[in-house]
Amino acid sequence: MRLIVEWGLIALLSSLCAVGTAQAEKADRNRPVQIEADSVRMDDARKTATYDGHVILTQGTMSMRAARIDVSQDAQGMTSGVAVGKPVEFRQKMDGRDEFMEAEADRIEYDARTEVVKLIGAAHLKQGSDELRGGLITYDMRTERYQALGAGDGSGKGRVHAVIRPHNQGAQAKP
Repeated sequence: MRLIVEWGLIALLSSLCAVGTAQAEKADRNRPVQIEADSVRMDDARKTATYDGHVILTQGTMSMRAARIDVSQDAQGMTSGVAVGKPVEFRQKMDGRDEFMEAEADRIEYDARTEVVKLIGAAHLKQGSDELRGGLITYDMRTERYQALGAGDGSGKGRVHAVIRPHNQGAQAKP
Protein backbone atom coordinates (compact mmCIF):
# COMPACT_ATOMS: atom_id res chain seq x y z
CA MET A 1 0.00 0.00 0.00
CA ARG A 2 2.81 2.41 0.78
CA LEU A 3 4.02 2.30 -2.83
CA ILE A 4 0.51 2.81 -4.21
CA VAL A 5 -0.12 5.77 -1.96
CA GLU A 6 3.30 7.30 -2.64
CA TRP A 7 2.85 7.01 -6.40
CA GLY A 8 -0.67 8.35 -6.07
CA LEU A 9 0.58 11.39 -4.21
CA ILE A 10 3.45 11.87 -6.62
CA ALA A 11 0.99 11.75 -9.55
CA LEU A 12 -1.22 14.31 -7.80
CA LEU A 13 1.77 16.54 -7.10
CA SER A 14 3.18 16.21 -10.59
CA SER A 15 -0.15 17.23 -12.05
CA LEU A 16 -0.29 20.29 -9.87
CA CYS A 17 3.24 21.21 -10.88
CA ALA A 18 2.11 21.17 -14.49
CA VAL A 19 -0.57 23.78 -13.81
CA GLY A 20 1.98 26.61 -14.10
CA THR A 21 3.01 27.91 -17.52
CA ALA A 22 6.68 27.23 -16.82
CA GLN A 23 8.11 23.97 -15.60
CA ALA A 24 8.30 23.11 -11.94
CA GLU A 25 11.65 22.47 -10.29
CA LYS A 26 12.82 19.25 -11.99
CA ALA A 27 14.99 18.16 -9.05
CA ASP A 28 11.86 17.90 -6.86
CA ARG A 29 10.81 14.67 -8.60
CA ASN A 30 13.76 12.83 -7.07
CA ARG A 31 13.21 14.06 -3.53
CA PRO A 32 11.27 12.11 -0.91
CA VAL A 33 7.60 12.87 -0.31
CA GLN A 34 6.99 13.83 3.32
CA ILE A 35 3.50 13.95 4.81
CA GLU A 36 2.33 15.16 8.19
CA ALA A 37 -1.29 14.83 9.27
CA ASP A 38 -3.35 14.32 12.40
CA SER A 39 -4.34 10.86 11.11
CA VAL A 40 -4.11 8.53 8.12
CA ARG A 41 -6.46 5.72 7.04
CA MET A 42 -5.21 3.24 4.43
CA ASP A 43 -7.23 0.49 2.79
CA ASP A 44 -5.07 -1.98 0.84
CA ALA A 45 -8.10 -3.83 -0.58
CA ARG A 46 -9.63 -0.65 -2.04
CA LYS A 47 -6.26 0.99 -2.77
CA THR A 48 -7.15 4.21 -0.98
CA ALA A 49 -5.58 6.47 1.60
CA THR A 50 -6.96 9.45 3.47
CA TYR A 51 -4.68 11.91 5.24
CA ASP A 52 -6.78 14.02 7.57
CA GLY A 53 -6.25 17.08 9.75
CA HIS A 54 -3.75 19.86 9.05
CA VAL A 55 -2.09 17.92 6.22
CA ILE A 56 1.31 19.24 5.16
CA LEU A 57 2.84 17.53 2.16
CA THR A 58 6.31 18.45 0.89
CA GLN A 59 8.65 17.25 -1.83
CA GLY A 60 11.72 19.38 -2.44
CA THR A 61 10.59 22.97 -3.09
CA MET A 62 6.94 21.88 -3.45
CA SER A 63 4.55 22.17 -0.53
CA MET A 64 0.83 21.61 -0.14
CA ARG A 65 -1.37 22.36 2.85
CA ALA A 66 -4.88 20.95 3.11
CA ALA A 67 -7.44 19.88 5.66
CA ARG A 68 -7.62 16.45 3.96
CA ILE A 69 -6.04 14.61 1.03
CA ASP A 70 -7.71 11.50 -0.43
CA VAL A 71 -5.80 9.31 -2.89
CA SER A 72 -7.16 6.27 -4.75
CA GLN A 73 -5.98 3.92 -7.45
CA ASP A 74 -8.19 1.96 -9.87
CA ALA A 75 -7.64 -1.57 -11.21
CA GLN A 76 -5.60 -0.25 -14.16
CA GLY A 77 -3.24 1.57 -11.80
CA MET A 78 -4.60 5.02 -12.61
CA THR A 79 -4.58 7.41 -9.70
CA SER A 80 -6.91 10.15 -8.62
CA GLY A 81 -6.52 12.56 -5.76
CA VAL A 82 -8.60 15.17 -4.01
CA ALA A 83 -7.29 17.78 -1.60
CA VAL A 84 -9.80 19.84 0.37
CA GLY A 85 -9.48 22.81 2.71
CA LYS A 86 -10.45 26.42 3.07
CA PRO A 87 -8.20 26.88 1.16
CA VAL A 88 -5.88 24.16 -0.12
CA GLU A 89 -2.55 25.90 -0.66
CA PHE A 90 0.09 24.78 -3.15
CA ARG A 91 3.53 26.31 -3.82
CA GLN A 92 6.55 25.23 -5.90
CA LYS A 93 9.69 26.85 -7.27
CA MET A 94 9.86 27.11 -11.06
CA ASP A 95 12.79 25.39 -12.77
CA GLY A 96 15.71 27.69 -13.55
CA ARG A 97 14.01 30.77 -12.07
CA ASP A 98 13.92 32.51 -8.74
CA GLU A 99 10.13 32.43 -8.96
CA PHE A 100 7.33 30.35 -7.47
CA MET A 101 4.05 29.05 -8.82
CA GLU A 102 1.30 29.28 -6.23
CA ALA A 103 -2.24 27.97 -6.33
CA GLU A 104 -5.10 27.87 -3.91
CA ALA A 105 -8.70 26.72 -3.99
CA ASP A 106 -11.28 25.18 -1.71
CA ARG A 107 -10.73 21.86 -3.51
CA ILE A 108 -8.10 20.53 -5.93
CA GLU A 109 -8.86 17.39 -7.94
CA TYR A 110 -6.65 15.31 -10.22
CA ASP A 111 -7.62 12.36 -12.43
CA ALA A 112 -4.76 10.44 -14.08
CA ARG A 113 -7.12 8.83 -16.63
CA THR A 114 -8.08 12.18 -18.13
CA GLU A 115 -4.94 14.06 -17.00
CA VAL A 116 -7.11 16.93 -15.84
CA VAL A 117 -6.48 19.12 -12.78
CA LYS A 118 -9.33 21.19 -11.34
CA LEU A 119 -9.03 24.07 -8.89
CA ILE A 120 -12.55 24.42 -7.51
CA GLY A 121 -14.02 27.21 -5.38
CA ALA A 122 -12.21 30.53 -4.93
CA ALA A 123 -9.54 29.30 -7.36
CA HIS A 124 -6.40 31.42 -7.61
CA LEU A 125 -3.33 30.65 -9.69
CA LYS A 126 -0.25 32.90 -9.53
CA GLN A 127 3.10 32.66 -11.27
CA GLY A 128 5.45 35.56 -10.79
CA SER A 129 3.33 38.66 -11.34
CA ASP A 130 0.74 36.89 -13.53
CA GLU A 131 -2.52 35.79 -11.92
CA LEU A 132 -5.73 33.98 -12.78
CA ARG A 133 -8.80 33.87 -10.52
CA GLY A 134 -12.19 32.27 -10.88
CA GLY A 135 -14.65 29.88 -9.34
CA LEU A 136 -13.18 27.00 -11.36
CA ILE A 137 -9.85 26.69 -13.15
CA THR A 138 -9.36 23.51 -15.21
CA TYR A 139 -6.04 22.48 -16.75
CA ASP A 140 -5.85 19.67 -19.34
CA MET A 141 -2.31 18.31 -19.22
CA ARG A 142 -2.66 16.53 -22.58
CA THR A 143 -3.61 19.64 -24.55
CA GLU A 144 -1.87 22.14 -22.19
CA ARG A 145 -5.01 24.27 -22.16
CA TYR A 146 -6.67 26.17 -19.35
CA GLN A 147 -10.29 27.04 -18.85
CA ALA A 148 -11.48 29.41 -16.15
CA LEU A 149 -15.07 30.04 -15.13
CA GLY A 150 -16.29 32.82 -12.89
CA ALA A 151 -18.47 30.46 -10.90
CA GLY A 152 -17.44 26.93 -9.98
CA ASP A 153 -21.02 25.65 -10.06
CA GLY A 154 -21.62 26.23 -13.79
CA SER A 155 -24.28 28.87 -13.07
CA GLY A 156 -22.54 31.47 -15.22
CA LYS A 157 -22.50 33.90 -12.31
CA GLY A 158 -19.25 35.52 -11.31
CA ARG A 159 -16.33 36.69 -13.37
CA VAL A 160 -12.85 35.52 -14.25
CA HIS A 161 -10.00 37.86 -13.38
CA ALA A 162 -6.60 37.69 -15.09
CA VAL A 163 -3.50 39.84 -14.67
CA ILE A 164 -0.81 39.35 -17.30
CA ARG A 165 2.19 41.61 -16.98
CA PRO A 166 4.70 42.28 -19.76
CA HIS A 167 7.69 39.97 -19.39
CA ASN A 168 10.16 42.18 -21.26
CA GLN A 169 11.64 44.59 -18.73
CA GLY A 170 12.38 47.28 -21.38
CA ALA A 171 8.75 47.67 -22.46
CA GLN A 172 7.15 51.01 -21.68
CA ALA A 173 3.40 51.34 -21.36
CA LYS A 174 1.93 53.85 -23.82
CA PRO A 175 -0.82 56.18 -22.62
